Amino acid sequence: MFKVVLADDETIALEGLRTLTDWEELGFEICGVCENGEEALTALTECSPDLVITDIRMPGIDGLELIKRARQLDMEPPIFIVLSGYGEFEYARTAIRYGVRHYLLKPVVEAEWEKALAAITDELETRMKQKTQQNMLANQLLPVAIARMLEGQWTESEEEIAEQMDRLDEAVSGWTYIHVDGPKSSISEICRELAGSVGALFIDLSGDQAGIAVDSSARAAELASRVHAELSLSGNGVKGAVSIGPSVRSLRELPVSYMVAARAASRHFFYSEPGGPIDSAMNARSELSYNLPSAELTEELMSAVERLQEQKVWDKLKEIFRMFKQNRTAPEVVQMTSVDIMLKSIDLVQEFGGTAEQWSDSFDFFKTEPKSLGALEDTLRVLLNSCMGYIKQHKERGSGHPLIRVECFLKDNYSKPLTVKEIAEQFYINPVYLGQAFIKKNGISILEYIHNLRIEQAQKRLIETGETVRNIAENVGYVHYHHFLREFEKRTALKPVAYRNQAHSEG
Repeated sequence: MFKVVLADDETIALEGLRTLTDWEELGFEICGVCENGEEALTALTECSPDLVITDIRMPGIDGLELIKRARQLDMEPPIFIVLSGYGEFEYARTAIRYGVRHYLLKPVVEAEWEKALAAITDELETRMKQKTQQNMLANQLLPVAIARMLEGQWTESEEEIAEQMDRLDEAVSGWTYIHVDGPKSSISEICRELAGSVGALFIDLSGDQAGIAVDSSARAAELASRVHAELSLSGNGVKGAVSIGPSVRSLRELPVSYMVAARAASRHFFYSEPGGPIDSAMNARSELSYNLPSAELTEELMSAVERLQEQKVWDKLKEIFRMFKQNRTAPEVVQMTSVDIMLKSIDLVQEFGGTAEQWSDSFDFFKTEPKSLGALEDTLRVLLNSCMGYIKQHKERGSGHPLIRVECFLKDNYSKPLTVKEIAEQFYINPVYLGQAFIKKNGISILEYIHNLRIEQAQKRLIETGETVRNIAENVGYVHYHHFLREFEKRTALKPVAYRNQAHSEG
């Protein structure tokens, strides 16, 4: 209940003030009925009323002096309604100078009286809500608990905090979450200051994010615009995203508003769109695409990299990222495609004798959450440029593609006992990678490739010479004769002697 003090030196007028309104129904308790200013001042100090209705002219302490002294008391000053007769304009002007906003002429018109009381009731209710919020905010444990709740760490077992949340929920009609992404040192200072200026909750979150919980969506939009403006004016090239989540009924439901706002902010930041705060409700209408770019486009890009067709590389990369922007491709899909291009680039470098460790910075970049679209494109540009630089250096040394050199080596040395490990050491390539890359390029393993070379040479000798089959087997590199027979028959479907006879009969 609000408290009201009535003061008038006319008994009839005082009784009229008591009966003109159903004070209890309106939410007021009359804590003082005073016939002069002295009594009214005593009532102010004893019961700290929310509203004082006073006649402007009373003996001793008049209405204006009462207002003046009330301002000097160590208490929150009440709202005043000043009543006066006609011809007392100077009194009215002084009252206005003292901050009085409700000045009514006697006799009071009922419609004006009701209008004034309705406005005062609204003002007092707003004051009460703000006071409740400020009391809650004074306890720093509450914002900390809310931050933990948004990050999934708070539990209902913390009863004192839960009770504070319930009391705070009772004082407001709902909550809206404002999410801010950006450099921690800048956004924390801005959010804390602006939240404090309007009695909102500043939420200090981990990482480069912060938030503000506001008690109405209308105030949220205005406050979000102020945060965005402060970020823009803060200098030092500070870049961030401000987004507004949907309204929720209670603080326990705030994680819903937080998640929606954070998701909207990440997508906004990812595409580096200009403009002010993002309303998550509007952002949700712009659906994202989850389609990957065509495999042919990626292959064309990597083929251009291998052939050192620099302009084509940049054209294809631009085409891929232009499609991402036009289709509003989901950040996670863009990230997946970028990682695929990175891995293909590293594979290509390894084929030319390089190592993955040379690109450890790129690995670190892609291990984190998706960056902005521009940051991903720039990182891939640097990576592909380094990749082409390495290939160019390798080719300028006259080395050619390592796998081509491996094939030449095998053609010259197929008859010798060879292992993948020995071949890899010959060319300073990791044996596991060499085996995988060879299969990828030729469709068969190195050992199968060697068998093919040996059997092709054996076929030629069987036709062109009169050597014995055993002698031919030894010359092409087989230590065990039965091993030669098995490999020969597997590839020709004939035994060596039958193959020689068939070739001679057809010749």
